[in-house]
Amino acid sequence: MAITEYPAEKLDTIEFVVIFTRYQNKWVYCWHKYRQSFEHPAGHVEANETPLEAAKRELFEETGIRDCDIIPLWDYTYIWENSKGSNNGRVFYAKVNSLGSLPESEMERIEFFDTVPENYTYNREDEIRDIEKVERILKFE
Repeated sequence: MAITEYPAEKLDTIEFVVIFTRYQNKWVYCWHKYRQSFEHPAGHVEANETPLEAAKRELFEETGIRDCDIIPLWDYTYIWENSKGSNNGRVFYAKVNSLGSLPESEMERIEFFDTVPENYTYNREDEIRDIEKVERILKFE
């Protein structure tokens, strides 16, 4: 896996959004019904949708959250493991003001953590590094 990172809004074509989400000084993770593990909100940008619109939609669909302040943090290009393609993504940060009701989706519930949960769907070490990067960018204490 190869990822190249860029400043936020540097890439023109964004196909995927990732939203690091915080509520009352805790990280918000979603429990995926079928994978039986935790993930942060994320998803594809749909046709005629901006990356910001996609981030807001995915955040609502996977957590029920609408009341938040959301900003872009960085862009990235992910080179597929077979090196025969790539995807561009944008990473966002959402500071949640209040929670909403979780709509019907592949997510069963949300939970709150100080760090990345043990039962994380993807590479936990990569996620820890990304959380640390978000905290540095936003100067969390």
